[in-house]
This record gives sequence, structure tokens and C-alpha cells, in this order.
Amino acid sequence: MNSITVMEASNSNSRDLSSPTEPVYQKIHLGLGYDGTKSPDASSPDQTPAEANEAMEIAVDRLKNDFQDILHLQVKGVAAALTDPSSTTDSTCSFSLCLSALEESSYSGYHGPSPKEIAHLRSIAQKMNAKGHLDKLVHVYVTERKSFMYAHFRKLWDEKSGICDVRRLEWGVLEAKIMRWIRAVHCCLRGILPFEKQLSNHVFRGIGNDAIGEPCFFAIVTDYVAELLDFADALSSCRPSPEKLQEILALYRSFSRLRSDINSVFESEAGQTIRVRTDCILSRLGGEVVSLALSDFEETLLRELCNYPIPGGAIHRSTEYVMGYVTSLVSESKETLTELITSKPSTTIGNLMISDLDVKELEGRAPLAAHFLWIIIVLHLNLERRSKCYKDSLLANLFMMNNVHYIVQQIRRSAALTEMIGDNYINKLTENVQDSMTNYVSGTWDVLVYCLRHEGLNGSWGFTVGSGVSRKALKLRFKNFNTLFKETHRTQMMWEVPDLELRTKLHQSILDKLIPPYRNFLGKFRSLIDRGKQSGKYIMYSAEQLEAKVLGLFSYSSYL
Repeated sequence: MNSITVMEASNSNSRDLSSPTEPVYQKIHLGLGYDGTKSPDASSPDQTPAEANEAMEIAVDRLKNDFQDILHLQVKGVAAALTDPSSTTDSTCSFSLCLSALEESSYSGYHGPSPKEIAHLRSIAQKMNAKGHLDKLVHVYVTERKSFMYAHFRKLWDEKSGICDVRRLEWGVLEAKIMRWIRAVHCCLRGILPFEKQLSNHVFRGIGNDAIGEPCFFAIVTDYVAELLDFADALSSCRPSPEKLQEILALYRSFSRLRSDINSVFESEAGQTIRVRTDCILSRLGGEVVSLALSDFEETLLRELCNYPIPGGAIHRSTEYVMGYVTSLVSESKETLTELITSKPSTTIGNLMISDLDVKELEGRAPLAAHFLWIIIVLHLNLERRSKCYKDSLLANLFMMNNVHYIVQQIRRSAALTEMIGDNYINKLTENVQDSMTNYVSGTWDVLVYCLRHEGLNGSWGFTVGSGVSRKALKLRFKNFNTLFKETHRTQMMWEVPDLELRTKLHQSILDKLIPPYRNFLGKFRSLIDRGKQSGKYIMYSAEQLEAKVLGLFSYSSYL
């Protein structure tokens, strides 16, 4: 059952057919005037030519007025239809949550005359065509249906946006407009426009010029369709910032899925302009706009300056943003981007140093996969540049460990992104995490372990015990160890490793390096120094206390 049949059935069930216009229908059908007498257009042998012409004009005017009255009933009732709460959109929803609902939404309250009313409209059109005045009805029909559509259309879309208007809009406002546009286009192309097209054909089919319904339809809807296309055209003519790419893709997907509806509604030669304009907008949205937005994101990332270091070596907000951006694109728009991105990223980066090995990683990859990998390569380069902002090289290592581990985590959480980046490069990043951890552990804790060496204690200077160990040298070793550990612990208590799994692994690496030599040193020499009132002065920690202190490191943010 086609759309107009469904709507007509609905209208005929809900409308009392003995409506206020019913007497008008009967009089038209019987050829009577409003007073029940014979209609003035009825021929009479006593009429002069002037009287006959006057009677004809009166009849034509009455038929036109009756035709207009039937259509105008719809316009009068439009205010009630527009109060339907189901036709509103919840603007508090997020873009991603609302999108599917918008695309599946229908616009209730839009209807045409009942089947009986359509029959009367056709009857009047036939009479007017016989009298040679069909053009007057066409004008009335277009005016009334356009007024009816205007009120409904303004409920769906009331924006007249050019390129300059779109560029001035804040992103939150523009996002809301895109949501509204998507709903308006769906409701128009899958409800309002097909209905108006069929209604025009039902009223005028076979009357006068057989194709008159099509021009009526175009005269009614063209202005409103142009407004919808103007907004999409404005977006496709702008260079959007990268953060707008997801919404531009959503708009492209929605509009692309409606291409067949556009071709169907505007299938005639008269609709070619709309079809061509639609194809041009989709081409720009899907080709130029999307590619430029992704390239701009890469260039922005490349030229991002090294700023102040992140306290505690935690995950940089840029790392979170970039990986969130990439994973979001992959999860929501991978298929669309695979279709649209057909060229690999440019690796021309001026004076920035990227190794040939990294650039070679792009070889043999599909264009989209190459773009995402390139973004991660550039992000890694930026992290290395940022790490140099730290005065403490140990903290720089911790920063790299945290951030690169975060990158690996985010890649692994997306099967699609894991496939595109590939195990080889992911393993390379994982090795980078391990190298940073090793460098940190060695740089920090090797110094403390060095204090626990046995060499140099059997000196000839100072008082020695029976084993030949210099007690003075032994006290100095413990003192140095305690001082270094206290300073390290005090400083690194404010350092962070946000990921629990990584923090546990780091703790274990430290304990494996520190605790065994400390236990050994303490077990071998404690008895030589742990005497008298000053014993606690040199041996400040048991092995268990030392372990507890280490396990308390890198959780600074959890205490805030």
C-alpha cells in the first residue's frame, strides 16, 4: 500500500464524512447553486450572450471558491496538528544517542484531503478544465498546499543558513542544527514530499495537460527543498575543524542513504537540478570536507608545540584526546571513512624528525589504516618532544611509559583499530613501554642498590670487626642508602602511574631489583651494626617496611 493510500485511509477513519463541506460537495455534484436553485452555468434559451458570459464567470468563481474551501480546511486545521508532542525532538540527548532515532522518526500530523474530498477536487478540476479555466485552480491548489506545507515545514526546519552563517556558529549550536536537519530531511523525503507528489497526481491526473500534477508538485515544494539543500551546501563548502568530522560524517551517511529517495521523488527531467545539486553536495561532503578535516587534524598534531610538562608524568590530555578521536572514528565511521578516504597521508613535515622506519610503516597499508597509523606515529613523536620538557630524565621515562602504554591500551580495546595498526607496530610500542620502564627503574633504583654492594667495606681505615669489615664504612653505606631512599620516596610520592596493571608491574620491577640485595645486605651486616642505642639511626627499615613504602608509590592522584 503506498503512502497516500495509508494516509487517506487514516484520514477517512478519523474524519466525519458529513463534514461542514458536505452540502458544498452535493451542490457541486448536482450542478446546483448555494440556494438550491439551478447553477448559473446551466444553459437557458432566454439568456443573452452577455448574460451567458456573466453566468459563466459566476460559475467559474464559485467552482474555484469551492475548490479553495476544501483545501483551506487543511490549512485551518494545521495549528492543532502542530501541537502534537510526538513531533518534537529531545534536544537534551547527545548527538550519537539521538541520531538513530532521528533517522527512524516520522512526522505525524501531516495529511491531505480524504478520498471523498479528493474525488470532489477532481470533479471541480474536470469542470474547470471543460470551461477552459484549469489554470485558476492550479494557482489555488499550489497556494493552499504550499501554505499547508509551510506551517509543517517550519516546525521541522526554520533555518536559512549560508556559508557565513554556518562558519559563525559555535559548535554546540551547529551540532543541534545538524541533528534537526537530519530529522527534517528524513521526514520530508520519506513522508511529506512523496505524499504531496502523489496528491498532486491524484487530483490532476488525466485532466488537461496530463503532466500538470508534476509542475504543481514542484511549485509547492521547491523552495523548501532548496532551504534544506542550502544548509548542506553551506556545510560542504566550509573547511570544518577536525572535531566536527564525526558529525559531518553522520550528516553524509544520512544524506547518502536518502539519495535513492531523492532520485525517486525528483525522477523527472524537472527534478534534474535537485538531483545534480544533491550529488555535488554529497561529493564535496564525502570527498573534500572529510579528507580536509582528517588532514587538518594530522597537521595540527604535527605542529603542536611542546608545552609545559604534565605534573607527575601522568597521561597527557593530548594523548587522551587523540586516541579518543581515533577510536571514535573507527567505532562509528570506519565503513564510511574506508569508502571516502582514498589517498594516504602526506609525510612532508618540514624540519620535524621522523625516522625512515616509521615512515616505512605506512607502506602496503590501505589509505584509512595509513592515516590512523600516521596519527599515532605523530602522537608518539610529540610525546617524545614533550618528555624533553622534564628536567628530571627519570620522570620523562615515566611519562613516556604511561602515555605509550595508554596508546597501546586504546588500540587493543578496538578490534578494528588493532587490525588496521597491526601487531608489528603494536609490539614496537609495547617494547617502547618496557624500555621506558627499564630506564626508569635502572636510573632510580640502581643508585640505591649500589649502596648495598659488599665491595669497599673491607677497608684498612676505621675500626673493623672480626670479619675485617669497617664499621665506619658500613654505617656510611646505611646512612647513604637511607638518605637516598627517603629523598627518592619523598619526590616520587607525587609521581603517577594511573593504570593499575602497569603500576603493579612497575612495583614488581622495583621490588625485584631492590628487596633481594637489601635483604642480603641486612642479613649479612645487621649484626655488626645493630647494637646499642644508635642501632635505629642506621637501620631505619626492615625489608617489609621498605616493600610497603615502594608499594605506596605512583598512586598520588588516588589520594587527592
